[in-house]
Amino acid sequence: MFCSLQAQPYGFLPAATTHGPTREKRPKPRHNLPFLPTVHFADSLLDLDSAAMLVKLEAMAPRHPLIFEPNWRENLPPYLLDQGLRQLWADAKKVRRPLADFDRRTKQMLDRIDGLQAAPSGLRVYTYISRAEEFDVLKTEGALFVAWDRFLGAEHPLYANESAYLRKSHDPERIYSAMAAALYEATPSGGGQLLDEMLRRGKQLLFIQTVLGEEDAYLYLSYSADQQAFLAENEAALWKSLARERWLFDNRADLKRKLVEVAPFSKMGSERDQEIPGQIGVWFGWRIMQAYWRSNPQLSLWEVLEASPKSTEILKQSNYRP
Repeated sequence: MFCSLQAQPYGFLPAATTHGPTREKRPKPRHNLPFLPTVHFADSLLDLDSAAMLVKLEAMAPRHPLIFEPNWRENLPPYLLDQGLRQLWADAKKVRRPLADFDRRTKQMLDRIDGLQAAPSGLRVYTYISRAEEFDVLKTEGALFVAWDRFLGAEHPLYANESAYLRKSHDPERIYSAMAAALYEATPSGGGQLLDEMLRRGKQLLFIQTVLGEEDAYLYLSYSADQQAFLAENEAALWKSLARERWLFDNRADLKRKLVEVAPFSKMGSERDQEIPGQIGVWFGWRIMQAYWRSNPQLSLWEVLEASPKSTEILKQSNYRP
């Protein structure tokens, strides 16, 4: 997966590379918690009977204050003994990779981030069953909470009321890119133009690509192989259409809805709209940020993501020419 990226500054490179942060520009670690292995909360407890579970919970409580609030003895046991939750956990075990594989990929991602920021993040990762809460991954200070039941596969009955294009986001393999996305979200530039939002979302995809790989960035977008091939073949024509309509510097909200927000396809007013994947604006933002980093290989990832000039200057300096 990574071999095709090694010629690019956003490839999966060793931490000690000239593209890493310089000593003067290292980002400060966000917290100073010691690194702990991933804590599989549900898997640690749901095989136990109620008596054994209470003993295990008492042992875990002092080590995991982010989970164990003062009233946990009233709240956690009923939650963990709920039969619906246990069924979701059983379904998750059927579709997910072995926990050892999950732990390995998660550690690779966190090690990559630590190398890029030249400081340990100390991030803890907790997996659990959310009972289909809204968020796939929740980020708090020093921790990620990853819900197995948000990644049960598009055909799982839990998501039966969702549209088909939304159900694709529940692919079990998408769990890693969802974690990476939770770790970085660019702040709005304040410009309000379509290009501003394209690049903001594109920066997040560039982060995902850098710490995981290109395949995971496409998984985050839920693009199929056929959709990727369509974009590769039609990139130049689609870009010309965006430029011709002068949408890049337009601040209308409906353009962001049609071209940036999650949708079954992107509405560009062409006869081929049904073939154009949703979020085409985000994909173009990613392509522009890739080109910008290629044109400025002396910059670190953080300099590209956070210290970039205005969107119009990024586009100009990227020399993006599909």
